[in-house]
Amino acid sequence: MAETKKKAKGLLSRAEGVLDVAQGTLNNLPNITLYGTSLVEIDNFRSLLDFSEGSVRVNTTDGIVRLDGIALHLAYMTDESIAVKGSIKNLSFE
Repeated sequence: MAETKKKAKGLLSRAEGVLDVAQGTLNNLPNITLYGTSLVEIDNFRSLLDFSEGSVRVNTTDGIVRLDGIALHLAYMTDESIAVKGSIKNLSFE
């Protein structure tokens, strides 16, 4: 079973190279885009765990992403993506 998953991941990685798409796109890995210090977009997230003006925690397929900052607020949230705006001071993985 583990060998089958490993082969599937290898095949998806090769397909990403051939299709010229970002690594992890076909594996549903999170894609995190930081625009300066004022906007973070996270694609392929699972859920919003905690939210306050000073801290946001987002569960992704690859672990928890934590944002710390000032005046943080949701720019948008869909089934697949979430965006946080504000003065972002720190982005870390738990």
